[in-house]
Amino acid sequence: MFDFILGNTVFTKTIMTCCFIGILSWSVLTISYRSMIRATSRIGQTKKKWLVSLKKKYEDYHEMDIKVNNVETFVDKYFRKKRVCGFPCAFWRTLYRLAIAACAITGAAGALAVSQGGGELTSVIIIYLTGVIAVFSLIFLDILLRADAKEHRIIMNINDYLQNVLENSIAGQEVDLENGTTREQRRRLLRYARENTKKKAKDEPVSLEEKKVLEDVLQEFFA
Repeated sequence: MFDFILGNTVFTKTIMTCCFIGILSWSVLTISYRSMIRATSRIGQTKKKWLVSLKKKYEDYHEMDIKVNNVETFVDKYFRKKRVCGFPCAFWRTLYRLAIAACAITGAAGALAVSQGGGELTSVIIIYLTGVIAVFSLIFLDILLRADAKEHRIIMNINDYLQNVLENSIAGQEVDLENGTTREQRRRLLRYARENTKKKAKDEPVSLEEKKVLEDVLQEFFA
């Protein structure tokens, strides 16, 4: 039967070609989704360029005081632009579905054409069954792929990192910077107050007890 399929009409060869294209698309998506899920589950450690670029872009928005109101939309738009072998994932998914449709149409059209051309019933059945088998095989692979669920998981992994990990990290850096600036300002004020006290001591001498009280107050207020 297999030899007959390979040697019989342009329709069976077209079905085989469409089936090959579908399997190729499925393989590209399967490998890509697996890689993206693994990378997004540990974004902080990954060196994937598209994720590093995403983190940098998000941090740049914070540095420019631009609030990302809807992180999910931000991630979804960025993910849709992710390219696999030069094309976005949507292209490969569309190509896969077109391959399924092409197998179904070619199988039915081939069987009808052979039947109308006076071909043997065996040829008609084999062409039709070849199309049916190709279609159901690709549909089965599509069910195994679970593209929607995997894309959702990838997006949720990125959302979780940006909202819970990176956001807290940026906030912590801002607090540390603010605290460091405040401590430096207090040290300068304390130094300035002490120098001012020394200058006053030359013009208007004060007792050691008064000087000690003044330093204690300054230390308590500015430290």
